[in-house]
Amino acid sequence: MRPNIVYLHAHDAGRFCEPYGYAVRTPALMALAREGVLFRKAYCAAPTCSPSRAALLSGQHPHQIGMFGLTNQGWKFDDYHKHLVRQLADAGYHTALAGCQHEVDRSDLSPLGYVELLDEKQTGEFYQHSITHAEEFISRAATGGLGDAPFFLSVGIDEPHRNNIARPDLGIGGESALFSKTRFYDPERLDARYTAPLPHLPDLPEIRRDVESLRVGAEAMDEYMGRVIRAIDEHGLAENTLIIATTDHGIEFAGGKKTLTDLGTGVFLIVRGPGGFVGGKVVEEIIPQFDLYPTLLELSGQEVPEWVEGKSLINVVNDEADGSPLHDYVFTEQTYHGVLEPMRAARSERYKLVLRTRTPAPIMRPDGPTTPLLEQIGWFERSDATAEFYDLYLDPQEACNRIDDPELAGPVAAHREALDEWMKRTNDPFVTGSFPEPSPRA
Repeated sequence: MRPNIVYLHAHDAGRFCEPYGYAVRTPALMALAREGVLFRKAYCAAPTCSPSRAALLSGQHPHQIGMFGLTNQGWKFDDYHKHLVRQLADAGYHTALAGCQHEVDRSDLSPLGYVELLDEKQTGEFYQHSITHAEEFISRAATGGLGDAPFFLSVGIDEPHRNNIARPDLGIGGESALFSKTRFYDPERLDARYTAPLPHLPDLPEIRRDVESLRVGAEAMDEYMGRVIRAIDEHGLAENTLIIATTDHGIEFAGGKKTLTDLGTGVFLIVRGPGGFVGGKVVEEIIPQFDLYPTLLELSGQEVPEWVEGKSLINVVNDEADGSPLHDYVFTEQTYHGVLEPMRAARSERYKLVLRTRTPAPIMRPDGPTTPLLEQIGWFERSDATAEFYDLYLDPQEACNRIDDPELAGPVAAHREALDEWMKRTNDPFVTGSFPEPSPRA
């Protein structure tokens, strides 16, 4: 029996949730982890919205499908038939979207091929009532409203993305100090006296307050996801429904989103349901997030196309692997996020190699109220090299570039060879340094 699939995806959450040890209350995700499988070292393909989601939903790297930047700057799939929704629809799944998506421009969602767009505006934006629509869809599915077809439900949640959308009907402006687009709160009234700063940033009141604001957004995210999970459980669909809870990329702080650090590309990934995703298991090995694509095709009884880069996780979660890691390297990339700042990285279990085409860097700055403070103290004046190499066991903050350290010559050479081979095999324009330019929106 083919499983239903519920894809819960947050925005800019990284691993900032309770199952990964952060001091934030996310009980729904904690319960899901205890019942399912948690991947401790899952990585997105890119640290920005559209490229990362496009990779997850195609099983390919962003540059392979033409998604070099955001859809609102004209970037799009080279072939939308690769999109998971179309693959599942072709296999007889009833597909539905509630909330946000970032694989097409919001002016026209038709290339995605959803059978149903559950929100009234049908623009792929998230509102609080998007969760109500998801709950109603689950109720309809449980009572036979979809017939005999299995369903795929995508629930896109904006939290904890920094707010950039004014919603006067909710009393919300466009304050980047808010990590919620659907709830108003006053960041200045948060008590951050006892909040821990992020380990790589200075312990200053402004930064602690920003972290406390992130906590509010993460808790809202968890509440929204929890409502969908509870609907599945209470309607008796848990046994045959695979729930995926994840995010697109890292948190919007300096050194996170828009960079190839682990803080920028590390994501939470928790899966519960058929196929062995049960029992409170924890997978320790490095996993690219787009391994979900072939996993879902396998569970839905479909053949995995040859062009898919990801690998199914079924053997890993069922302890049926041959003992070797599923991946020796996870490759990540950044090209555009408004401006052009090309970077590529190869991460193994212990080391990471990062290549850039230009310095000084970073060019891309995080949104938020602490950026001017960090500019004032010189955070962005540090010159990054065109090649960086980090020992992640001894330097998990990626602060000490050891690219020229003779003691690491062997690992550096191995990572360079792996990254070069990957870029050439996948026709990455990073090799030539000549990148396509964004197309203007129609």
